[in-house]
This record gives sequence, C-alpha cells and structure tokens, in this order.
Amino acid sequence: MDLLLHPENFRLVPFRGRRLKKQISRRLTAVERDAEGLKDPNISVLIRTRNDRKYIEQLFADIAAQVFDGKVEVIVVDTESTDGTVEFAHSKGAKIIPITQKAFTYPKALNLGFKAAKYPYVAVLVGHSNLVHRLLFRAVTVHAQDEKFGGMGSLPFPNWNASWSDSIGAALWPEPVWSKSRTLKKSRGGMLSANCSVVSRKVWQALGGYDERYAGGGEDTALGRSMLQAGYKVFMDPVCTVYHSHGLSLLNSLKQMWHWSQVAGTRPQVFDTQKIHARRPDLR
Repeated sequence: MDLLLHPENFRLVPFRGRRLKKQISRRLTAVERDAEGLKDPNISVLIRTRNDRKYIEQLFADIAAQVFDGKVEVIVVDTESTDGTVEFAHSKGAKIIPITQKAFTYPKALNLGFKAAKYPYVAVLVGHSNLVHRLLFRAVTVHAQDEKFGGMGSLPFPNWNASWSDSIGAALWPEPVWSKSRTLKKSRGGMLSANCSVVSRKVWQALGGYDERYAGGGEDTALGRSMLQAGYKVFMDPVCTVYHSHGLSLLNSLKQMWHWSQVAGTRPQVFDTQKIHARRPDLR
C-alpha cells in the first residue's frame, strides 16, 4: 500500500521536494515498525471550518484513508459557513459545534471542540488542509505509549493552492525538522500548531485547556509551554505534518510570519478581525 497521500504536492517545494518526500517515507516506515503489535487508541478529530466546502470533501477522504483500527469521531467547529461546509460534514456523520464570528477566538473554538470530544486523544486540523499520509493516527499509537505524552506537532507542507511565497517558505525549513521525531526541551512557536497537532485530552483538561487570553493566536504555543513546565512531553514529529497553505502574496506572507513571531511569546493578544483580513484575504 502506498502510504503517501497527494504526493504530487511535494513538487511544490522548490529544490527539496523529492528529498523531503523520501525523508517522510522513511519516517513512515519507522512508524509502521514501531506500531506493530500495539493496540490503536480511540481518537477524536477536531476540524475548525469557515467556508471550506471546496477543501473539506478531500480532507474527510484523507481521514477515511488512515490505516487505523481504533474508533474515530469527527467534530467540526464551524464559524458561520454559508457554502455547504456544515451540510457536507453533517452528511458524513460529523458532530457540528457552531460558533459565531462575533464570539470566535482561536482558543475558544478549540476549547469548544475539546469539550465535545469523547476520546482520549484529539487530532486538531483546519478545514482547508489535507493529510500527507495514511499513518497520522498510527503515530499517535506509538507516542501514546509514553505515559508523559502531552502532544505532538509539526510544520506544514504547501497544499495544492500554495502561492510562490508559500512554497519558498517550506523550502527554507531546516533539515532536522523532516528527518526524525524530536522531544522538545523548550517551547517554540507553533509547537502544537492548530493546523495539525495531536493533544492528550487528559493533559488539556489538567492544564485548564487552551488559554483564552490568547484570543488572537499563540494559544497552541502557550499550551505546549504549559505542558513542558508541568513535566509532559511534546514531540515534533514529521509524521504530524499536513498540506496547508493560504495562497498568500509575498507581502501578506511576511505579515503572517511577523504575526506568528508576535503571538509565540508570553503576551496575549486580542482577536482583531480587521488585522486578520488585512493579511489573510482568503478569510474576508
């Protein structure tokens, strides 16, 4: 069985796509080996959406393609979609949690989904992503053997809608990111990125959930930082990657990178719809 999904997307990473594809494939072989004989846990999949109908059908197909024997539930936290996103997700058996745009913040939407989750591990995705391979959930099987497991995350690859700047950005990530799983010793921005991460629901609950003071972003880093301070483990594992792009121009990509650098700190920011729309025209 070919474990990679949408392998054509690797061509979107200039100079390094073929090499990164080989590195991910080698890591998948290691996950297959390490998971052999282990019992798969049950997993909740939390997807945040807003008018993602043209993406989400494939995402649901990617979830269904996972090599996994545990139970899987899908929870969609939707922000006033009008394009059929909710109707499609409901037709696939997803549990729908609505949130208004006025009430929306990143941590609030995540906490709503976690509260609705019934299984011990929660895979956090966004509706405009696709999965890179069939072993995302099996990687949870492996990492969950560690009693101190708090969560795992990774950096994303460009998706089919990537702009030139999205692709160049992916080509600049350092080599160790893709070669092996690492246990973090200190916090770093995006360590449990909400476009793809897996979090222990028990640990989420023990730490009080995502800190809702980080309304404008950085709630993922704050949770990871709390995990490390409490003695839990956070893994950066390339098997946790997704295809995820916003199709941004160079200027808006730089604005987004600046925003990420700001919210990665310890000072919470408010959710500012105007500022978000200024750098993310795809959300207008």
